[in-house]
Amino acid sequence: MDKVMIKQLLFHGSWLVFPAIVWLLWRWRKRQHRAAIAVLLLGCGVFIWARFIEPQMIVIKYTGLEGTGTAARIALVSDIHLGVYKDRRFLERLVERINEQDVHAVAIAGDLTYEPQGRSLEDLFAPLANLRAPAFAVLGNHDQQQPGPDIDKPLRAALAAHGVHVIEGRLLRDANGVHWAGLGDRWAGRDDSRFLQGGQALQGPTIILAHNPDSAMQVCAGNVAIVLAGHTHGGQIRIPWLYRKVIPSAYGFDRGEQVMQGACGPIRVFTTSGAGEIGLPMRLFNPPTIDILQLSP
Repeated sequence: MDKVMIKQLLFHGSWLVFPAIVWLLWRWRKRQHRAAIAVLLLGCGVFIWARFIEPQMIVIKYTGLEGTGTAARIALVSDIHLGVYKDRRFLERLVERINEQDVHAVAIAGDLTYEPQGRSLEDLFAPLANLRAPAFAVLGNHDQQQPGPDIDKPLRAALAAHGVHVIEGRLLRDANGVHWAGLGDRWAGRDDSRFLQGGQALQGPTIILAHNPDSAMQVCAGNVAIVLAGHTHGGQIRIPWLYRKVIPSAYGFDRGEQVMQGACGPIRVFTTSGAGEIGLPMRLFNPPTIDILQLSP
């Protein structure tokens, strides 16, 4: 049995919790082992919330970031993970919520997919064409075979078809005068930041978009306003203390703003907790999030 089939069984088999609740309620009526049944019913309730309710929520979080040297209002999203657990309908809702916000740009910090075998990427990501603000993106490890499959080229083509600018290894200035740079995925070995130096040195305070916040630790360039990233999911199932054990960061990145001591001095990083799920199709105390960032000089 391959990994995708196991994930599909996990995803669809979780509906068995509802007949389990019916059986527990039937046992409750017999007045036997009520304490144990009450605990099991409570566990089922938490499971239903984490599996069926919270992953479908979309929360907007507003954060002011002063002292960046640039002025911009950005919608940051990451780890949408369309494929096994989430489909185009969720992306449609995500785009609608972003369009309700007054933003200059949309930053997509990688991991757009999660085992989307057999699906048309152009159709899957068609809702992105409805974004009202210009969108900039980098790809993540789940898009580039870390783990696979490697769908780098077809995903780039699908994003381009819907007006999304993939900016890995590029420097650009958008229509609002904001400077952007993109780093590829760290696990795929594509986050070399040396292009930010030398002849292509940053011409003004620049927003760096990366998938893995660990990539920020190697950046040695002046005029970096902030690094925007995803990848951590904020732990996804955010049980205190335990969630830190599963966050895939070598430097202690979590979610929100952190200032870390990088290779060439302090580096300012904002990590979003993302919108999708991997592993278990669940979220707890950590709903899908769109971060609205107000950058000011």
